[in-house]
Amino acid sequence: MEFVVAVLLLPVLIYTGVLLVFQAGLQKKDNPRSQNCPRISVVIAARNEEKNIRNLLDDLKIQTYSEDLMEILIADDHSEDGTAEIVRAYSRKDSRFRLISIKSAESGFTAKKNALAQALHHATGEIILTTDADCRVLPGWAETMVSYFTKDTGMVVGFSQLCIPNTGCIYFQKLQAVDFLMLMAAALGTARLGWAWAASGQNLAYRKSVYHEVGGFTQIGRRISGDDVLLLQLIRKKTDWKIRFASSENAYNHTQAESTFSAFINQRKRWASNGAYQWKLNKPFFGYVIITFLTNLILCLSLPLALILPNLLCCLLIAWGLKLLAEAWLLIRGCRLFGRTDLLSVFPVWFFVQIPYVVYVGIFGTLGGFHWKNRIHLSSEQK
Repeated sequence: MEFVVAVLLLPVLIYTGVLLVFQAGLQKKDNPRSQNCPRISVVIAARNEEKNIRNLLDDLKIQTYSEDLMEILIADDHSEDGTAEIVRAYSRKDSRFRLISIKSAESGFTAKKNALAQALHHATGEIILTTDADCRVLPGWAETMVSYFTKDTGMVVGFSQLCIPNTGCIYFQKLQAVDFLMLMAAALGTARLGWAWAASGQNLAYRKSVYHEVGGFTQIGRRISGDDVLLLQLIRKKTDWKIRFASSENAYNHTQAESTFSAFINQRKRWASNGAYQWKLNKPFFGYVIITFLTNLILCLSLPLALILPNLLCCLLIAWGLKLLAEAWLLIRGCRLFGRTDLLSVFPVWFFVQIPYVVYVGIFGTLGGFHWKNRIHLSSEQK
């Protein structure tokens, strides 16, 4: 019986310990920032985004960064709607905007990485800033992100959020906002500790020279996603550049939550499809992914285990309690840091519903497939 208890509690204890480490990272002070103003290139991959891209282009048009030092490259990835024409209209009025039409695929690159890589060939900026076509950014976004590039910084991770207050989000979308904020809190905590683990392409910046130093997307080109977190892992593994998190609220951006449960699960399967590949890039992070999966699997199986082996009930209750306290503590700290205490009321429901979905997407994101931008992808295709 002692062995069974150890097997059940060990993953939960490790998981709890890692979340406490994230919490410790959140409490560290941010490093000084730079006053340098290098030339920058904002690079965006877009496919069938006519409903969203005007908002982003309007946001980029009013950036506080010097117009003479900024260019905005939109890589149109075979859009079947009016995305390209919208970008052309902006480029005719503002010379900073430039449309890059993707006509062919570079060998070994999947769709989005192909679009980004081709746009990067044209980029003249020292610093590359990326976001998604359905995101919104503040006027000081570019200026603030660049300020985090001290002389030893190679990449800056930005905060992205869902369902900003007073925008009419439904409860399901607020659950997604909690889920994503937990990911951002972990990203901030690990970055401040000096061993960055996570990033989002919704808000990211890196030196163009560092991108070339790691071979661009060549090593990870066949992965369907990962133009953000996998690139981060390459920089962390292959270089001595520091990776920082832009914690200033002027660098925040936001995007739309998924409107349906099936779309949400599909998105998370896409994200999870890179989990196994972390073994090649960051074994501790891969171990954390496995521990997270096992912790949630144990809790999913807790009821049948308690019925079969009633003596395990106390052990299983301890497991539930540890996970609850660790995640609540991390979320409270993250919500306060990011100014999203409005999401705290959603935590109790999120705590329970995220357990089975983590197990599901962990399995089917690794072994199954998903849809993205009207294309079907299988995890088995990624080598």
